[in-house]
Order: sequence, then C-alpha cells, then structure tokens
Amino acid sequence: MMKILSGGLELVPGFLFSAIECGIRYSDRLDYCLIYSETPCNAAGMFTVNSICAAPVRLCRERVNGPVQAILINSTNANACTGDKGYGNSILLTGDIAVRLGIPEESVLMASTGIVGRQLPADTMLAGHGPLVLGLSAHGGALIPRAIMTTDTVPKFECISFQTSLGERRIAGTAKGSGMIAPDMATLLCFIITDASVDRETLHRTFRNAVGKTLNSITIDGDMSTNDTALILSPDSGRPLEEPGDISSFEEALAALLMHLAEKLVSDGEGTTKVVTVRVIHAVDDEDAKKISKSVSESLLVKTALFGNDPNWGRIAVAAGYSGARVDESSLTILFDDLVLLDRGTPVPFDKETIMPIVQKKAFTITVDIGLGDSGATMLTTDLSYDYVKINAEYST
Repeated sequence: MMKILSGGLELVPGFLFSAIECGIRYSDRLDYCLIYSETPCNAAGMFTVNSICAAPVRLCRERVNGPVQAILINSTNANACTGDKGYGNSILLTGDIAVRLGIPEESVLMASTGIVGRQLPADTMLAGHGPLVLGLSAHGGALIPRAIMTTDTVPKFECISFQTSLGERRIAGTAKGSGMIAPDMATLLCFIITDASVDRETLHRTFRNAVGKTLNSITIDGDMSTNDTALILSPDSGRPLEEPGDISSFEEALAALLMHLAEKLVSDGEGTTKVVTVRVIHAVDDEDAKKISKSVSESLLVKTALFGNDPNWGRIAVAAGYSGARVDESSLTILFDDLVLLDRGTPVPFDKETIMPIVQKKAFTITVDIGLGDSGATMLTTDLSYDYVKINAEYST
C-alpha cells in the first residue's frame, strides 16, 4: 500500500542536505546545494540525448555506474558549451566536495541548470563549499527544490511511503523545469532518493521504464536542453529488496512519484494556462502511437488553439497525419473529453454551449483514435501563451 506523505526529500532517512546563496549569477537566491548519503549508493541516471551536452552530464555518465554518495547541484548557470575548462570546473568542484566529505572523488555526481555558454564562477563556488558541507542536515532537504529552480514559479517535490516484507520504505524526489520541456529528456533536473536497498541492475531497469512513461511523456514547447539529468540513489547497505512483491511495490511507488513530478512540471510551464492529456488509442503499434501523441502535443497550431479555447480538431488531425505514423482518414476519430468531434473521418456537428465548458477547463483530455490497431500512448502537453514568448524573449538579459 502506498501513501503520499506531507513533505519531500527530508522524509527519507539516511540522507543529509544543504543549500546556500552562493551568488553564481544572482546575489539574492539559493543557487547551490548538496545531497549526501551517509552510505554509498547504487545509482541510475537518464540524460539528455542532445549531441550538445553540458559538462556535468559528461561527468555523471562517467561515474553513475559506480558507487555514488553525493550530488552537487547548481542553478542559474548550465556549464554547457564551455569546453575543456567547463568540464575541468566540474572535476574541480566535485573533487573539493569529496575531500571535505571524506569520500572518493568518483562518488560525487554533479548537475547544473541555467544559461548556456558561460563559465562557472569556480572560485566563488569553492568558497561556498565550507558552508555547504557544514550546513548538511536532514531537514535541509526542504531547501533543495527551491535551490534548483530557474524559471520555475513553484518548488516541486513529493514523498511516498510503501510497504515491503522488510517493513515500510520511502521514496522522495524533487524536480525543476518549466520551459524547454520535451521527451528524451524533458529540460529538467530530477533527483530521487529512497531508503529501499535495490540492486543496481533492478534500479536501472525500473528507473528507465518509469522515466519512459512519465518524464519522457510530457512536452511544453518541443525543445530539449543540454543539461537534462534524472538521477536515483538507493543505499547499497542493509537487506535489499528481493521478493517479487517487494520489487513490484518499489516499481509502483517510483512510477507514481515520477508521474506526480511530471504533472507538476507541466502545470508550471512558462506562461501555461492549461494542461491537456493527449491520448492516442488503436494505433498500429507502440512506435506509431508515440509518434502521433508527440506530433499532436508539440504542434504550435494545436497549442495556440488550446490557449484560445478554440476546438480546432482539424489541427489535431493534420498533426496526426504528418507524424510519420500510419493514419487513415476514414478510420480517424477525435474526442475532447467524451465529446466526439470527428467520427471515422466524418465531422460531427457540435454547438458552442457543449464544447466551451470543455476547452475552457484548466485540464481536459484529447483522444485520438486511429482505428487501425491495438496500441496506445499518452502525453501531457500545454497551451502556448503570450507569456511564454515574453519569458523566453528576455531570458538571457
């Protein structure tokens, strides 16, 4: 049985946290933080597939398959497109933290988010390491969601307890992201910790599967970052979860946690006024279903229609048609919630009084029934508003 708890990272035993105002780009905000496990952990990670990837992503890929004990995180500066110096700064900073914590250098991961193309102020950050390590505490976990924010308007966190044959276990996470959100990965940082001991192979498998159905099934603007990083830490100590029922409980809790965080990411989209579920059913195969859901979800014409409360199902049909998937007009059906607007290629008349209560809602579902098979896919998307343009037009200045 799962239970959502009131709080976040601070509710998982065995971990300590710290966050400070370091002045990395601004002088008046939390921008540098540390997650520390009291014992070495198994870890799993998923990262951007962008060919242009940030220095901390390179570092994590090199280290994530070994024992991990800490994650060093900064906001406001992506440390991307910074060449050898940028990678060297990641090595320098994680190395200094490792010395201060008395742990191997390779056991410290790093994640960064913020503006691209600027070197980290390494000296300023090194000067913050003393207070960062000295400030480690269990209750510091409540600060991490705020310290990783960039254009986010609210911190995002969740904690779930679940039952196993070894007793109650907990899993918690935090994420940041509100723009440049698209699958593989969404533009985000996401950090998950658990006091359940899970072997590395199982952790990798369950994490990849859960991310695929959650963080990789959301889109705000179809854009992808250089820094996307999702990490999970599980202590490599104590009795591991081995019973099939225990592993299933862990998988269920992880999937629920990531879905809650994914929903919070989309709800906090830059300038977002509504969150829409695009549900594709009866596609020929899973790959086609994913193509269609992504195409509809990322169509600028669909997204602007959502913002304008315009039930323009024709834009949805067009986006499905150019998705590259197999689509037959005579089999295509489109619904807004339970209201059929297109029935197997034939438009269905509707009146304003019936459709407006649906499209004016903050959340509703668009179902695209391909009518050609048994496969499906779901993606969360948003509208595209005036504020999105304004926020991103002014980002670097």
